[in-house]
Amino acid sequence: MRRGCVSSSPRGARARAAELASDLRGRSAEFAGLWDAHEVGARPPEVKRFHHPEVGHLDLSCQTLLDPEQSHRLLVYTAQPGSESADKLRLLAVIGAPSTAAR
Repeated sequence: MRRGCVSSSPRGARARAAELASDLRGRSAEFAGLWDAHEVGARPPEVKRFHHPEVGHLDLSCQTLLDPEQSHRLLVYTAQPGSESADKLRLLAVIGAPSTAAR
């Protein structure tokens, strides 16, 4: 269970995960210390490097779209317009994904 997931729950302290964390904190000093020391809301790097077997390295920016009602997150990766990574993404749109059909 991740603390960030518990703290961002739409039900907050009434969520089942929050109840579980509270119970564990009361039962274990070690858990309480670890829980209290954890940073919430740490963000991943804004730019992530991927390696594609056909085109090589892609440096893509990540945007997180949230649906707070369902606690869903959609990660959207995009390349900087005019960059080498943008050119590689256009190339991938042309060459497509490898076939997975049975041979």
